[in-house]
Amino acid sequence: MKNFKRSIALAITIILLFTGVVFAQEAKTDPNYEYLQRVKEYIMARYKGEITDTQILEGALRKIIEKNPELLEQAIEGMFGTLDQHSTFFYQDQYEQFSTAVDGQFGGIGITVAKRDGNITVLTTLESTPAQRAGLKSGDKIIYINDVDVSAYEVEMAVPLMRGEPGTSVRLGIKREGNDKIIYFDIVRDLIKINPISFEVKQGNIGYIKISDFNANTEEYMQKALTVFDSQKIKKVIIDVRNNPGGSLEQVVEVAKHFVPNRGAIVHIEYKDNQKQTYYSDLQKTKYEVVVLINEGSASASEILAGAIQDSKAGKIVGVKSFGKGTVQEVLPLRVGGAIKMTIARYLTPNGRAIDGDGIHPDIEVKNIKKKVDANILEKLSYTVKPTLGDKGKDVLAAEQRLKLLGYDVDEPDEILDEKTFKAIKDFQAEQKLFSYGVLDITTQIALNNAVQDVEIEVDKQLEKAMELLSK
Repeated sequence: MKNFKRSIALAITIILLFTGVVFAQEAKTDPNYEYLQRVKEYIMARYKGEITDTQILEGALRKIIEKNPELLEQAIEGMFGTLDQHSTFFYQDQYEQFSTAVDGQFGGIGITVAKRDGNITVLTTLESTPAQRAGLKSGDKIIYINDVDVSAYEVEMAVPLMRGEPGTSVRLGIKREGNDKIIYFDIVRDLIKINPISFEVKQGNIGYIKISDFNANTEEYMQKALTVFDSQKIKKVIIDVRNNPGGSLEQVVEVAKHFVPNRGAIVHIEYKDNQKQTYYSDLQKTKYEVVVLINEGSASASEILAGAIQDSKAGKIVGVKSFGKGTVQEVLPLRVGGAIKMTIARYLTPNGRAIDGDGIHPDIEVKNIKKKVDANILEKLSYTVKPTLGDKGKDVLAAEQRLKLLGYDVDEPDEILDEKTFKAIKDFQAEQKLFSYGVLDITTQIALNNAVQDVEIEVDKQLEKAMELLSK
C-alpha cells in the first residue's frame, strides 16, 4: 500500500512536469518534483544521444502505469481536471448513469421508486411498461429483488438490480397494503423510454409544454404534444424550459424547427480554429404564437432554444436571466472503461451572441415570489371526526389540501380518503413521530394544521405573465 501511494505521488509529479503545469507553489518545492527535475536536467546535459524532455517524461510515466495500471484512470482524470468545468472524466458507473440520461432509455421494468417508511416503495408505474402490465401499484413496498432481501437497501443500491437487458427477467417480492403475505412478480424487462415532455391545455386555448431536459426522446414527445394541440386548433403555446439543464444538440435543433420561421438559423457552432457550422430551420412560417419561460436553471440546449426564438422574433422570452452555458461537449468512451466529456466548441445564437458566462436575457423580466400559505383559503378541519381509508368528506379534502402543500403525493384533493391519501397520512404521521396508521385522527389534524402555518409557496408570476401575453 505504501509503494502504491508513493507511485501515485510520483505519477502526479511526472504529470506536472509533463504538462508544464504547477497547480500550487508547494509543487515547486516538493522533494519528488525537485528530484525528478534534477535527474531530467542531468540526462539532458550529459546524455550522448538525441532525446527530448517529452520523451524522458513519457518514458517515466509509461513505466509507472505499467507497474500500476489502475493509475491510468487517475492520470486521465487528473489531465481533465486542468480543463474547464464542463470537461470531465467519467468512471464506468458514472458513464452508465450519464448515458442513461442522454440516451433517454434503459432496460428496466418502468417504475419510479423512493425510500418510504424504511422500504423501497413504488411511487408510479409508467404507462405501457412491464411493471404496469404485471400489476404493480403505487405504494407497493419492494422487499425482494431476485431473492435478495432489499428491505434495508437505499434506492441507489436497489435500482441497478431491477435494471438489465431487455428480454431478461427480474423477480420482485412485494408487500402490499392490506396483505400480510409477500406477493411475487416475475417481470420481463423491456426498453424503457424516459419522456422529458409534459403538456396540458390551459384556459381552453393555450398549450403549455414543460421540457425537463433534451434527451434522445425530446423531439418524439414534442411532436406528440403538438399533434394534440393541432387537433384542438391551439395556436398559442408556452414552452417552459425553467430548470432544464440542457442535453442533446441534435434534439434541441429538431425541437426549434417547429418554431423558428423563414428557414432561419437556429444556432452557430464555433469549433477550434474558428471553424463554424450553422444549423437551420426548414420551416417557412410558424403556426404558433410562442412564449418561452426561462430562469437561472435554464442551461445549454435550453438556451439554444430560447436564443433561437428570441433572435428570430418567433416569440417572447419571459423570466430571469438563464445560466449561461454556451459551450458544446463531445463524449468519447475509453478502452479502459468510462469515458471523457470534453468541450470542443462554443455556440452562438443566430445573431452571433456568445452567451457563455452571461446567459439569455429575457425580453420581459419577471421574478417569482414566495408567500406564506393563507389558511383562510383552505378547507377547515373540524376536529370532530376521524376519517379512515374509504371515507369521504370535507375533513378529508382539508387534509389532502394540507398534505399536497407539504409535498405529499395525494393527486388532486377530492374529499376521498383513497389509498394514496391513506399512505400520505401514514408518511406524515411517521415524520411527525405520531402513531403511523393512516387514520386522520384529531392529533394528526392538529399537526397538519400546524405544519402548514410556516409553509411558503412559490407564486408563479412568470407563468402568469406568459398567460397574460397570450390571452391578449
